[in-house]
Amino acid sequence: MITVYKGAIAPEALSVTITRGRNDMDLSTVTAVAFLVRSADGTVNAEWSASVVSSSATQLIATHQFAAGDVAAANTLRIMPKLTLPTGVRRCVPFNLEVSE
Repeated sequence: MITVYKGAIAPEALSVTITRGRNDMDLSTVTAVAFLVRSADGTVNAEWSASVVSSSATQLIATHQFAAGDVAAANTLRIMPKLTLPTGVRRCVPFNLEVSE
């Protein structure tokens, strides 16, 4: 689990390393990354843009700079990276982001 404080804004950022795993997807062909964001209580349902910081065939690092309102309240957010490739969209394994007071 990753933790961030409530009210965080840039230059605070969420940086995620995505690895190819057991499939043959070439991560160097990713053209866009976004993070699908959901909260268990239903108060958050958003899509955060992300920038590709680096990529190779087997690993990609994507970063989202926090904007006002992204983490406005203490909560546990479920984050699912969404990759856009020439062959379509792929969703990755989700993880939790804990927003603390």
